[in-house]
Amino acid sequence: CVDSRMHAVVDAVSRIAHLECEWGPDEITKKVVRYIFKAASDSELLQMRWEEICKEFVERAFQGYSSACAEMSWFYEIDLVPTFVQAALELIMASGQQVSPAGVQEIVHAEYEDKLDRTMLDKAFWDVTKALVSDEKAAGKLRNNLSKAYWPALDEVLNDGTLHREMMYGLDQNTELKRVESFVKRWLDDAMSRSWAALENAGEAPGPEMLSELLRHLIAPFGTESPFSCLPAALTEGLGRPPPDWAFIRTCSTELIAIWNGEIPHPAAKRRRKGPPRRGGGAWQEDSVAVEEPEELGGGGGGCPKCTSEEDCIGSPVSPLIRHMHNGKAGDIYCKPCWESFRQRNPSLKGVPEEG
Repeated sequence: CVDSRMHAVVDAVSRIAHLECEWGPDEITKKVVRYIFKAASDSELLQMRWEEICKEFVERAFQGYSSACAEMSWFYEIDLVPTFVQAALELIMASGQQVSPAGVQEIVHAEYEDKLDRTMLDKAFWDVTKALVSDEKAAGKLRNNLSKAYWPALDEVLNDGTLHREMMYGLDQNTELKRVESFVKRWLDDAMSRSWAALENAGEAPGPEMLSELLRHLIAPFGTESPFSCLPAALTEGLGRPPPDWAFIRTCSTELIAIWNGEIPHPAAKRRRKGPPRRGGGAWQEDSVAVEEPEELGGGGGGCPKCTSEEDCIGSPVSPLIRHMHNGKAGDIYCKPCWESFRQRNPSLKGVPEEG
């Protein structure tokens, strides 16, 4: 009900009120509740499956809330996940669906964090382009193109055929590093190609030094003291953020400039990068040794017909189902025995119960 939502917001606001100089706690609470209540009042949500209710509600509520409050000092500090979860549970109950609260928590939390990350990412693109490009129009063009090229590049790298291997065993550092390098190169190639004319017309055509500086700023847009990076956490979670002297910065910048200038052909397919030897100090400086993968588990319980593991399934036809949540999005379905075996090897996997 509205009272329970109000109580949750009041509690969240009390923890960040000391960060706000302009608005009082009551005003913050009223603004937050207003946008949540408005989003939850749309009867269209009640016609959706529960997963879609969670996602669509967070999308609608966050849109108005972030537009009004994103510039406030407490925006990234306040924890509104419990409030959003409570509202989503009420909507699902009103729709007549019965689901696990843990599944709602999982999806709402992932969606909320995704919206926060995207808002922070937009702010980072704004700050970085404004700092590096003096022409306002050219800076705006570059900022928009960094955003447009970001998600297609990430989707392409995440769909590189290693997802099943990542779920079964996790990825070795060498594979993780190659995915980060592939993302950076695809992202900058697309974004800068789109922005080249605007930058050149403004007298700020990029060279290796400018491109290297851009990449350094994108790696740590708010300085090295802040943990935020424009590089996707989905790719860097196991490696951490690259250091400012990451050798690939120079290699990537030089190669992209040479491609754009027609000095070397644009690669038609992924190639192994040959760069300078990395110095000691972690995966970002030195090549990693591939981790030997354990043998795959065979069947043993007759197999579950709905499990993505298919002939390798260790469950049975009556095993409960789990849907994999990858990067905040619903993925494949696995039976619970297979899922638990994956979780033993890779505890960072996220999933929610799936109705049979």
